[in-house]
Amino acid sequence: MTYGRHAGRPGRAQMDETGHEHGNTNVAPARPSAPDGRARGPWARVLAERYGLVKPVGTGGMGRVWLAYDLRLRRDVAVKEVVVRAAAGPGEESREVRTARAFSEAWSLAALREAPHVVTVHDVVEEDGFPWIVMEFVRGATTLEAVVEGRLRAGEGPLSVRETARIGLAVLKALAAGHHLGIVHRDVKPSNILLAPDSSGRPYARVVLTDYGIAHRMAGSASHTRAHRVIGTPGYLAPEQLYGGSATPASDLFALGTTLYFAVEGREPFAEGGSGYPPAPAPPRRAGPLGEVLTQLLSASPLHRPEHGAVLRRLRELTGEAGGTSS
Repeated sequence: MTYGRHAGRPGRAQMDETGHEHGNTNVAPARPSAPDGRARGPWARVLAERYGLVKPVGTGGMGRVWLAYDLRLRRDVAVKEVVVRAAAGPGEESREVRTARAFSEAWSLAALREAPHVVTVHDVVEEDGFPWIVMEFVRGATTLEAVVEGRLRAGEGPLSVRETARIGLAVLKALAAGHHLGIVHRDVKPSNILLAPDSSGRPYARVVLTDYGIAHRMAGSASHTRAHRVIGTPGYLAPEQLYGGSATPASDLFALGTTLYFAVEGREPFAEGGSGYPPAPAPPRRAGPLGEVLTQLLSASPLHRPEHGAVLRRLRELTGEAGGTSS
């Protein structure tokens, strides 16, 4: 799920601190008493007498993301709506499965609330039997996919090695935090990486991994995936996922490799491949010193892919980040 752009290409499966109030003293009116022009709406809908929906800003396989306004704290937020048909059609997930996925995403994001480069979840409210996930609104965000494609259209070429390594380092830290908690993302791709200005206004300085909608815990939780169903985005799926195996941290690292390959090369690694999946990736032409780690990440066997630490050290070398930096 992305903000501000329906990211994705035709023919692909698509798929961004929970607060609880106790007691009447914490229940705020639907509109703040202090002057606030935005508090008057008009809203497409008001959730839980608190979140006024302004407009949709993103779409995806599971539903919509809305720009909304928190009437209590007077701030913009993003609200993820789960869209489910009354009766699931062939190949579609049931209402129960999608609802379970939404709650699972909220729990994953809440568990990662202190992790770097992960969007913050503020609240989950239930309306008409469906969960709505209230998240941080990443202002000024665009996707890595949109940035690269925009540069290609302008004739500027893809990203530099250093910039690609910087983005990869941020995403790797987000993934490592999840893997430490047993959370596998399963859908790392350029349209799920947000680039936004930082507090100083530098464009694209902030990197955020979003859309944990199909993430799962490696142990200790129920699966919301039907047997033999392939979950994720073709072109970024690790071979073991495509053939029905379990997703692991190594699967996320494969997807990170395909994502960084796209960022620095301006094309996908297997777009020119032959039969079978995955064919050997097309040799990198622009990756320079990043090429070796990309090739390792794209190994068909998860046993041959490097571990977090090795990738982290190499990306730090390419960005010039001190080895002790943790965020």
